[in-house]
Amino acid sequence: MNATLEICLSPALYPFRTTRGRHITVVIDILRFTTSVVSAFDHGVKAVIPVESLEKAETLKKAGFPVAAERDGLRLPFADYGNSAADFRNPEIAGKTLVYSTTNGTVAMKMAAADGPVVATAFTNLPAVAQWLGMMGQPVVILCSAWKNLPGIEDTLCAGALAALLNEKHGFLTSCDSATMAVSLWKQSHERLREVVENASHHHRLLKLGVDPMLDYTLKIGISPSIPVFENEKLENRTLPG
Repeated sequence: MNATLEICLSPALYPFRTTRGRHITVVIDILRFTTSVVSAFDHGVKAVIPVESLEKAETLKKAGFPVAAERDGLRLPFADYGNSAADFRNPEIAGKTLVYSTTNGTVAMKMAAADGPVVATAFTNLPAVAQWLGMMGQPVVILCSAWKNLPGIEDTLCAGALAALLNEKHGFLTSCDSATMAVSLWKQSHERLREVVENASHHHRLLKLGVDPMLDYTLKIGISPSIPVFENEKLENRTLPG
């Protein structure tokens, strides 16, 4: 039997999904949490502990964990790292367990974890995640982290790209209008992806804060084999053999 696929365009819609029971949730936050988590694993992080509260992040820092933390796009003073993929191009992180707290992405991930495994997905690791999901053969809900529960173009585009791969190459079935819309947006926009993302509200928000969205890196598809899966309170890399 073919696995099913559903997309929630923001965390506010997740409680109203039609997929029930245990399933795999794909969390997408390309600007910037999931892109940065993939970068961290690419550079040797052993595991990532997502936390919702800054109080917990500070407590874990006092316990000796390196911490990445941001709110409203800006790195927090107590944090060792911010929320940029460039922050993890650092040999010091190799082999370490990183605590991570963000405005949107970590909240979405923790929310979905009660329903089964959660995989962090960005454009950079999209083909690897699609292959892993195809092998798992379980129902999938793609959850766009968006911005404070408001849908975002950049996450919707990535969700559409993943849904198209799962439908066309791995036989996933969907009757979800959000998936139809996301796939349609992807097919209309993929040849001018940078232009479309540059017009996204969150891209403008980051630029106003003086934050580099790193689109040259963020929009590269399939440059990473990392598959960060969240189970038992931490993300670990499930890179496929070969």
